[in-house]
Amino acid sequence: MPHPQQVSRTPGPTRGVAGATRPTVADGPGPDNGEALVRFLQAHVARLMSCDADPVPPCPRCRGTRILKKGYARLRTGPLPTYRCEQCGHCFSRLSGTPLSKRPVRQQAGELIALLPQEISCAEAARQLGVMEHTVLETVRLVRRWLLELDASGHYEPGVRLGGRFTAAQPVTPRLPDVGIAREDRGLSATLTSDFDEIHSPRHDPLPACPACGGCHIRRKGTVSGLPRFRCPACGVQFNRRTGTPFTRNRDAARQRELIRYLGLPLPLAQLADMIDTDPAITARLVDEFRTRCAQLDPSGRLASRIRACVRPATDTPCVWCGACGRLISMRRQLIERDGLLHAGPWQGVDDAPAAVA
Repeated sequence: MPHPQQVSRTPGPTRGVAGATRPTVADGPGPDNGEALVRFLQAHVARLMSCDADPVPPCPRCRGTRILKKGYARLRTGPLPTYRCEQCGHCFSRLSGTPLSKRPVRQQAGELIALLPQEISCAEAARQLGVMEHTVLETVRLVRRWLLELDASGHYEPGVRLGGRFTAAQPVTPRLPDVGIAREDRGLSATLTSDFDEIHSPRHDPLPACPACGGCHIRRKGTVSGLPRFRCPACGVQFNRRTGTPFTRNRDAARQRELIRYLGLPLPLAQLADMIDTDPAITARLVDEFRTRCAQLDPSGRLASRIRACVRPATDTPCVWCGACGRLISMRRQLIERDGLLHAGPWQGVDDAPAAVA
């Protein structure tokens, strides 16, 4: 490794998070211009992973410019210049502070970038890249935030379609309820119930595909905790049908299944927790798991957008009585079932008895 030497840094063009020269943003591709997005990111990543130690980037921790060349890190993607900041002592590379820093998907950066404009799920992208689904999920989220830093105008970030709304840089807030009667989303309930029952089925058949490599020559490995277990001969991974889904942590499938019918109704978190007799924090996690599963089933985000549970009041939430009387109200709604369909009535005033649903 070469001996560190003092490097003087002269002002240069605008740089990104890790100090590489930022590609110029043109007059602006539209959100649907996937080719422009791919070219933009590929050009930037090529500069970040260049083996040329010049130009020297600033320190990503303190933004200092007194930088020493420290040598090269030997990576599978090739030698990567490393540096040390004289001001704070931080050692770094151009990848520091970027989505490619210490990420297993770094070797497939080019392939991942090419998949970003495609409307596919994270699970499908993981199979194509040969990595785990959560790795793709977290990396795409970081890439979308990174794009907003590289291009403050926001031309490129909307072009990322991989993973749908589930990988959005900004969380999607549930739609606020209206004052009238809300009805159960029968299509959403049927879709999630069928999918949930299939995932938690006690039967081995039909054999699922391997969630790690997509292999279809699966062997049975008995039953563990009431769920069939399988093994993929191609990659050696053992799994069950919950592997790769958001339901792996859930120990009470019956309680989570009970929540499905309420997902399409604008009900507050506290009311949902009371109805399934559990803690609000656990209820919030269960609802988030269903949002995650909806994003896996429909990467476009249309299915996930139909979940209205866990609504919260805002400054523009109207009063159920007059709109501006200042009366204390509750976001809770009265529920009744008619012809197999749940109906949520108007909001209930704190100091009034709940009115019957007409």
